[in-house]
Parts: sequence; C-alpha cells; structure tokens
Amino acid sequence: MNARRAEVVALVNRGHTLLAAGDVRAAVDAYESALAIDPFELQIHLGLAQGYQRLGDDDAAERHRRNAIKLAPMRTIPFRGTEPAIRVFVLLATENANIDLEPLLPNDIFAITLAHVDAIPVDVEFPKHDILFNAIGDADAAENALAIAEKIVARSDAPLVNHPAAVAKTRRDRNAARLRGRPALRVPRIVRIERDRLRAGQASIALAAAGISYPFLVRAPGFHNGRFFILVADAGELIAALAALPGEELYAVEFIDTRDERGYYCKYRALFIGDEIVPVHAALSTSWKVHYDGADLAGSELGRALDRQFRRQPRERLGERAFAALESVGRELGLQYAGADFGLDGEGNLVLFEANATMLPGKASERARQATVALLRSLLAPSAR
Repeated sequence: MNARRAEVVALVNRGHTLLAAGDVRAAVDAYESALAIDPFELQIHLGLAQGYQRLGDDDAAERHRRNAIKLAPMRTIPFRGTEPAIRVFVLLATENANIDLEPLLPNDIFAITLAHVDAIPVDVEFPKHDILFNAIGDADAAENALAIAEKIVARSDAPLVNHPAAVAKTRRDRNAARLRGRPALRVPRIVRIERDRLRAGQASIALAAAGISYPFLVRAPGFHNGRFFILVADAGELIAALAALPGEELYAVEFIDTRDERGYYCKYRALFIGDEIVPVHAALSTSWKVHYDGADLAGSELGRALDRQFRRQPRERLGERAFAALESVGRELGLQYAGADFGLDGEGNLVLFEANATMLPGKASERARQATVALLRSLLAPSAR
C-alpha cells in the first residue's frame, strides 16, 4: 500500500470511529480530509452522506449519497458473523426514498447486497440470495424505481419483503382514498394537484371539488421531516406558500385539528413489522407541525410521561377503538415493514397523518431490529415456503 492510499485508509477509519462515537463534526472533518486526497473512494462518500445527514445538512448528504451510487450502484456490505449468513438482496432507489436498513439488518446475521435499481442494467445478474427486500419506501419520490423493482421481483422466487406494487399504493393521495371510512379512523382528504390550479381564481374551484376548505395544508411530494409543508389560512397565505414550495405538483391536505383541551398537539408513531406493532414515540407540542426531536414539550415531564406510556402500553394509551383502527391500517397496507404517524381526536378516533415504509425507528431501534430479524427468519421457516 502506497503512502497516499495508507493516509486515505487511516482518515476513513478515523471518520468511522468518530461517527460511531457520536463526534459527527470531527468525523466529517476526517472524511473531508480523505476526500481531498481521493475523491473517488466509495467509503468517503458513504461516510460524508451519513455525517452530513446527522448534522442536518440534507443537501450535502444527498450530494455525497449520489456520488456513492455513481461509484457503486450495486455493492456488498461486509459480513461480520461467525454463523452461516442469511443472504439478503436489497432493492433501492437512487432518489432519497428508501428504508434506512442500517439499524434493522445487522451484518453479523445477514450478508447484504444493495442494488440501486434505476442505476443498474436491466439484465444484471442477481447475487445469490435467500430473501429479497424491497427497501424503496416512498411512493411519491420513487414511482419509476418501484416500476423497475416490480420487474426485478418477478425474476426472483425468494421470499419477498414489501412488494413494490403494495408500496406504490401508499402514495399520500392513494392512501387517503383507500383508508377513508373505516371505523374509528379519520383520514384527511388529500388531492395531488398541479401548481397552476392553485393559483389565482382556480384554487377555490379545485379545493371545493376535493372537499377541502381553509385552513388546509399544502406540501411538496417526496419530502419528509416537515420540509416544504405549510398551513395556509387564506388565499393570501396560499400565494406565499406557492412561492416557497418546489415542484410542479403539490398536495392539498385537509387540516384536522387534533389539539386536546389544553391546546396541545400530540403525534404518535408506530411501526408494522410482520404481525407486530412496534410503538416508536409520542411527541407533544404547542405547534401543529409536531416532530419528536423538535417538539417544544418533549423535555417536559408531561411530554416524557406521554412518550413513556405510549412506548410501554400503546393499547392503553390510545384506547381500544383507536388501537383497533391502527391495526386495520397495518393490515390494509399489505407490507411486511411499514409505519404510521397519527394523532387522536376528541372522540378517541385515530387521525392518520401518514403511512408508508420509510418511517425511522428512533428510540425503538433495538425492538425494531429484533422484530425485523424475526420477520426475515420466519420467511425462511419451512411453514412459510
């Protein structure tokens, strides 16, 4: 190994160590130093994508993620186990629309090959695999990749997690259409609409046709974590929102006010993994746009108690009616791995905000990992074949 290569390896290893220890800024500095020496090293871009994501710089994270895909559209994660590996072939999109499998599939149990389906030849030879895992989870951002994945799935006879056709049905407007009308479940009306139809005098006509009135929510498809997601109270605010949102199509979403009698909004998250419901978190806020990490009441005793009760006793926290509604959402999705964000109204109904396969497990990562490992093992059991 020459001195230049040795320095890159040392810097990358330092970056990996710092990232694992939680010193993200120092890790990024190490990776950037390595990048200045060798801009074509895959591990540098993978490390920078993860580091910048954790620092909240989504644009830099996306840039390095795409660089990594260009360098290796199909790659194998080193297997670290001592027992025979379960071989998993994972399908991904080049768009940032995938399930984060890192906390779910430990590489001391699984030998994992990742393939970005819209960046590989259509006739590529598959690696040998025991399970096929479609990790393309966002139907809004990756419809083309899902169509390609569906063709790939048809070429394999291995057990499958998350059929691409079932994922495609989880586009926000499609979910709203198929889930409305179920007992104890309230689903906001959602319409995907051309930007021009929300301008000038056309907005009132388009919204009335969808059964949506002010105030309502408008958001750009394919974004998460509250990005490009705005509550508009009148036509003037809608004009300002249109100027701030990207894309030629937008979602208009009925606003269902879930404030409790104290004026607090609460958002719950749960995962559906196999037949198991895994509670992830409950977040309490004074703002309608509730996110667990940024909720202004997350650190309060009330917020902590609510979160703790939901994660320990989800059925009791939600009530029987709402929990049954949550179960019905999981069944209707038809996915082996998915999740839902939701609230409760004053009558104890479950108000569904979002349901798809891209939900992060957060504090429930260990339980989600155990459930995912159990799911994949069950797919290989004789009774499942």
